[in-house]
Amino acid sequence: MRFYRVLLSSKAIAVILLLFGYGWIIGSDFLIANISNNTFSFIDIRIFKGLIFVTIASTGLYVLLYLKDRELKQSRQYTDSILETIDVAILVITEDGILDSVNSAFVNIFGYPKKEIVGQHFTELLSEENLEIGNHVFQQMMKGKPLPNEEWNIFDKSGTPITLLINGHILQNEEKKLLIVSATEITGQKETQAKLEHSLVEKQVLLSEVHHRVKNNLAIVTGLMQLQVYEESDSNLKEKLVSCITRIQAIGSIHELLYQSNSLAQLRFDKCIQQMIKNLREIYDQLQTVDFDLNLSPITININQGVPACLIINEVVTNALQHAFPANESGFISICLSRNKGKKLTLIISDNGKGLPDHFTSISQNGSLGFQLIDTLLKQLEANHQVDSTKQGTKFTISFNKTSRQGSSCGFTS
Repeated sequence: MRFYRVLLSSKAIAVILLLFGYGWIIGSDFLIANISNNTFSFIDIRIFKGLIFVTIASTGLYVLLYLKDRELKQSRQYTDSILETIDVAILVITEDGILDSVNSAFVNIFGYPKKEIVGQHFTELLSEENLEIGNHVFQQMMKGKPLPNEEWNIFDKSGTPITLLINGHILQNEEKKLLIVSATEITGQKETQAKLEHSLVEKQVLLSEVHHRVKNNLAIVTGLMQLQVYEESDSNLKEKLVSCITRIQAIGSIHELLYQSNSLAQLRFDKCIQQMIKNLREIYDQLQTVDFDLNLSPITININQGVPACLIINEVVTNALQHAFPANESGFISICLSRNKGKKLTLIISDNGKGLPDHFTSISQNGSLGFQLIDTLLKQLEANHQVDSTKQGTKFTISFNKTSRQGSSCGFTS
């Protein structure tokens, strides 16, 4: 219909031009003839030539307008076909807030037929809760403020809630200003996201409970072993039991920190060290007086690095408590944790005890279970290490790169 209205206007322009030309030629010749007292005749060759010229000019103008109108029609049909094939709702709104046109995706999403909604105010699509903010956003956009990717929760014609991702831009020419709004339905995506988030929370709660139960079960095991320590008279056996207790407690401390934290995969390394030292104090306070100097930077590491690193610290500190200081002799153990500008972590454990035995050459060549365990864990961390021991004390230095490696944290694999 719009095309035919344009076509009729093109004809009207050509006819008006034709009539004006005829009137001008005939009227001007008639006026000149009267002024000059000459006889006026319609069959004058000049009038005839003028009428032919005007007729040709009007016909040419009509053809040009017709071709231009057809080009505009084809262009509009092309644009309309694109808008009808996309699955994004398109709304064209006038300055007065009236819906000028919508596409088929709008009908599918909102449920309103085109004939019913076109010509209505856009607020007919909004609920009472969104009415005020909708009018405010419309006024702001008409002033030139864009609306990029804003989520809106509204209801379709049947009252079903839907979630839309709204974008809006102004289209303005000399005649009028239009607001072009695109609305992408993301109701299904939001529901899927909500389900995934709910499932993730459930899994986090479940995994946290698993860490909690593991920690409690390990505490029961260490309690039973401590009872066995009290019953044993063999000092060598007691020492071995105590070493096993500290190893189990080191693992238990990791599980305790994990279920207390927001992350079940990342571990605050410095807090884990503090908890291990607290556990060791409770076991060895009855044996000797040793002060601890902790200089720990707040560092978070992956649990798969945290387990072997904490076990290494436990082995080194336990070895110092058991062997570095003679009975009833006081001393100190220093633990320093730092990180350079990159991802390399450095851990230094030192004491002022009597040092390692003279026959000690390296960790890998020492035959004790504790050093074999340290050697295996160092390989798992891919860590560099250095041991400096004198009669005035021992310093154990390790450095390794912080990673986010996934998988098992166990280093005892075949």
